[in-house]
Amino acid sequence: MRRPLISGLLLVLFVLPLVAQPRSTMGPETEWSLAAVGDVIMNRRVASFDQPGDPGFHDMANLIRGADAAFMNLEQSLFRLSEFAGWPEAEKGGNYELGPPEVLQDLKAMGFDLYNRANNHTTDYGVTGLRATNKLLDEMGLVHAGAGENLGWASRPGYLDTPKGRIALIGMASTFTPMSRAGAASPDVMGRPGLNPLRVAERVEASPQTMGLLGQLARVYGAAVNADPSRQVRVLGTTIFPGATDRVVSTVNPDDYARIVREVRNAADQADHVVVNSHSHQSGSTPVTPPEWMVAFAHDVIDAGATTFIIEGPHRLRGIEIYKGRPIFYSLANFFFHLETIDPMPSDIREQFRVKPDALASEIYDARFGVGADGEPTTGYPTESVPWESVLALAKFRGNEVVELRLHPVELNWKAPRSQRGTPRLASGPAGRKIIEELARLSKPFGTDIRYEDGVGVWRATLNDRH
Repeated sequence: MRRPLISGLLLVLFVLPLVAQPRSTMGPETEWSLAAVGDVIMNRRVASFDQPGDPGFHDMANLIRGADAAFMNLEQSLFRLSEFAGWPEAEKGGNYELGPPEVLQDLKAMGFDLYNRANNHTTDYGVTGLRATNKLLDEMGLVHAGAGENLGWASRPGYLDTPKGRIALIGMASTFTPMSRAGAASPDVMGRPGLNPLRVAERVEASPQTMGLLGQLARVYGAAVNADPSRQVRVLGTTIFPGATDRVVSTVNPDDYARIVREVRNAADQADHVVVNSHSHQSGSTPVTPPEWMVAFAHDVIDAGATTFIIEGPHRLRGIEIYKGRPIFYSLANFFFHLETIDPMPSDIREQFRVKPDALASEIYDARFGVGADGEPTTGYPTESVPWESVLALAKFRGNEVVELRLHPVELNWKAPRSQRGTPRLASGPAGRKIIEELARLSKPFGTDIRYEDGVGVWRATLNDRH
């Protein structure tokens, strides 16, 4: 009479737990997704837009939340000036980019969990601002990389554990202020807080004909010019070397290269997937093409084990390359671009744009971007659509090989008033098609075929894309 009871107990104790426990979803063929966007400069709350009544924003946020991980470049500091113990530095990345801590709540609510901290604005407010922002990210449980207490910590990956595997993030910058570069610790001297640098040296070369003209120009400005044509000439602060043609030769610093590649290899060993990001303003022969060194470096990073390499900084879209089955985004442009609502601002800005010491923020922006007879800006970012057009990239991977890209066009409300400009929403109709067709044109030289399908740019892998 007891056997049925014993059998039932055995079923409960041994069989049912096996049924109830889900199988691990991790493995070399695991499918997972990554959402990636461009630069974030954000100083206004956006939580009120994240509702069905604003589908352009709400649906965009749902796409980000639906990914297994979401990446962005945080190009600013986050703290409250009234509580800040530091000060604005004499060196800045162009402007003093700052937002209140609450905007990070909105970014987290949108689904972002991977943050690069290395860019030309990392130390706008010095080491104190760097530390305050990193501390806030830590307190909110958000993974960040690219800036730290010394070069070792700035170079190391941050790790995000997900049901689809462990994801490593490595952040760096090739565009930065000199003071923001982190320094290594030695046995007897502490390291220097800062960002993970990718230094790029530039050597300007000129043809014999150009060298002759430069020699004449140098003499006009009173410089002593050597008669030997094989010697360099220094003109207006730039040293030009003799060469066969007129060109700029860029060389990645070998120490930075070795350190970064080492960390990528380490991350590939410690994680299932590796996301690498560089904040790089540099251009190739045109503003929409990356420099040759960047393409070569991106390939080396992928070869070292990166799943994807994402570049930010040019404030405009550039092409996408699929290299050995892994995507390289040469620029995802801007995502949040709250460029004209930073208030208050340091006195250095008023001095830079030659406005009175008590000038209002609006007067500073008017001086920076000009005001035409129609009241519209006359120069800089607000005068063209390019900085206000972007994509939300959703990459679907099988293991570490990308199988699909869905590129959702985004517009940042270019023609809106200053108080509303710079907040992203999904772009539809002709505006969205224009963005995708331009991205497809820029990607074609890399052999990437992006199709416009139902309002979205789509790339799908073929057998040829795996090699």
